[in-house]
Amino acid sequence: MSQSFGEKVLHHVSQVPKGAVLTLVLTTLLSWGLNTDRSTAFAIAQQVSHDGSTTQLAQNSNIQSNVLPKRIINAVLRDASKRSNIPVRDLQITQATSKTFSNPCVFKFGEVCTREFKPVQGWEVNLQVKKDSWTYHVNKSGSQIILDPKVSASQPTAMPKALEAIILRDASKRSQTPIAQLKITQATQKTFGNPCEFKFGEICTKEFNPIKGWEAVVAVGSQSWTYHINDSGSQLVLDPKATSK
Repeated sequence: MSQSFGEKVLHHVSQVPKGAVLTLVLTTLLSWGLNTDRSTAFAIAQQVSHDGSTTQLAQNSNIQSNVLPKRIINAVLRDASKRSNIPVRDLQITQATSKTFSNPCVFKFGEVCTREFKPVQGWEVNLQVKKDSWTYHVNKSGSQIILDPKVSASQPTAMPKALEAIILRDASKRSQTPIAQLKITQATQKTFGNPCEFKFGEICTKEFNPIKGWEAVVAVGSQSWTYHINDSGSQLVLDPKATSK
């Protein structure tokens, strides 16, 4: 029967004086190409050296890549809380799976992706939001947190006041109507598949280059104008079908 990774390391450790264990284990971990970084290998080696403990070595070598880091847990919960207007304490992560996404398109929930292999190491995280289940993709460092667009488009939440103000100012300028006489009647948080869709393109490619933002409907007299605005408010587009006065 072939030896496991832990058994191989333990065999080497048992033959070496305690004072030399740290150097040996660290060298062994890295030279065997263990799927971990140097900091993780060093932590494992230190534990064996300082504790003289060998029973937890095999466990630690496996657990390192399968436990969702606390910083990512907090980041996902904060994002979901902001989107849903539900306190973090009322949200629950139900499942977290370590994954290698084949390319950035797949990582960003693209429905039509090339077969390019440009892997993104990260996590797929499922979150319970009231009666709904939200799915996130998060890269290993936690710098990218992507919510499944099918989820974000269907969840009611309040548009930030700063974005409302940008839209109303634009509508007022175009229609020559005081802001006090304008009203946003509907606002839906959306992830537009690409810039073409964001700009109300009628014939768009299947390119997946998402823009997170909002679709807002403004009552202008007897008319309804539809706007698309991105999350930062730096891009605002009025539906070309809307008729200005």
